[in-house]
Amino acid sequence: MTSAPTIVQLGFRRWLATVFLAAIGFTVLAYGSASTVQANFAAIVFAGLAIVSTLHPIGSLRVGRVHAVAILLLAGLVGYAAFQTLPLTGLDLANGAWESINENIGPAPGTISVAPGMTLDALSSLALPFLVFISALVFFQGDDEALWLWRALAYFGAGYAAFGILQEMLFPDQLLFEPKKYYVGYLTATFVNRNTAGTFFGIALLLNLGLEFHELRKIRIVSFVKKALNFDIGWRDANALVPAYALVCLTVAMALFLTQSRGAVGATFVACVAAAALFTTRRLTADKPNEEFVSWRRYATLIAGLVVVVGLFALFAGRSMYRMEEQGSDDGRWCSFASTIAAIKDNWIFGTGLGAFQDVFPVYRDSDCAGIFGVWERAHNFFLEGYLGLGLPFVAALAIGYSILVGIFIRGIRIRHKFRFIPVTGLAVLILASLHSIVDFSLQIPGVGAYFAAIMAATVTVSLGRGRE
Repeated sequence: MTSAPTIVQLGFRRWLATVFLAAIGFTVLAYGSASTVQANFAAIVFAGLAIVSTLHPIGSLRVGRVHAVAILLLAGLVGYAAFQTLPLTGLDLANGAWESINENIGPAPGTISVAPGMTLDALSSLALPFLVFISALVFFQGDDEALWLWRALAYFGAGYAAFGILQEMLFPDQLLFEPKKYYVGYLTATFVNRNTAGTFFGIALLLNLGLEFHELRKIRIVSFVKKALNFDIGWRDANALVPAYALVCLTVAMALFLTQSRGAVGATFVACVAAAALFTTRRLTADKPNEEFVSWRRYATLIAGLVVVVGLFALFAGRSMYRMEEQGSDDGRWCSFASTIAAIKDNWIFGTGLGAFQDVFPVYRDSDCAGIFGVWERAHNFFLEGYLGLGLPFVAALAIGYSILVGIFIRGIRIRHKFRFIPVTGLAVLILASLHSIVDFSLQIPGVGAYFAAIMAATVTVSLGRGRE
């Protein structure tokens, strides 16, 4: 049985939690930490936090098991990626590309990775989300601390959205401290790519939407409406949080729509609908339910929620929809998917090396639909690129991770009451990130990956908590 932490241990853990949140902020604000230098720095900081976190016990046995599995997955994936860079003289595991080098250039030690240097550079980006997840499980234990982390991430996302809108209004040609080179006219905040920004804003919208439903559950509708009509809601009034979060959600939604990312807007829409459907299966306000009308009220609430979501997206997502109609399926990424799948078929067991997509793709590139101009640095599909790079170990890790997270979230949705909004929203965030990852690489950007991992950790902690609260 784990001993209770002392006051000194709690104080030190809270200080580490503050450092953790500051590191999340840096990872996002430093252009998403997309460069190798920034990603390495972020990985070093979170590696230090993860190491220190091992000195602190985890009070929940269930959370401790998830923590152990995350460490094993981290060690397995990073270890295998490092193994891909080792010379394999005498072993028939090296990629076939090395045979061509031996025939045309000269003897060279073969490796599984076709670009060992790129694989080593990509290790930090691979490890970062795991390090964030592992640290968060330790630094934010129990419902109250997990809720504190949730609020901090939600407020940071809202503030970041407001900053992005102001930057787009006042300095549209500026990307933080540098001139904006790409996606001028689209809101990207400090991210380089508007699709990455769209994923981040979509996740932030869901976090604040969850808090909106959490506060809505505390009020009585009749009393709230009367106070609202009489302008009798003060800042210290508990009811004030409902319109405040509604305003925050509108702000973040506006930032999302200004990115004009078709994938992010579509994935967020699906996630919002899923969240609204799950929220309405339980009581939404503090009003006592009338058994005679409870069934039709539930359906009415669901329909009303869906109408609001659809109306909001229809009102503000016009430019994204216009781009969707204008381009249709005429998008090079669909062609690249077929080429990537062809590459996977030739390397489906061991992969071609983490981070080596740019070196592998030209061999399989179909010039008839992808053209001959431009360089494809990523597959625009997180799952295909992961499989191509790491082979079957990636598929195994993905299956284990998804099965654990989805199972835990479903448990939380079923047994939690007061904090049920967290597993509901956490599942919606997972849906959003998964859907957009089919057509983009946002989770491969350290800033989004770290933010996402912290949310998953908070959701796991609450979902595995006591069922009566």
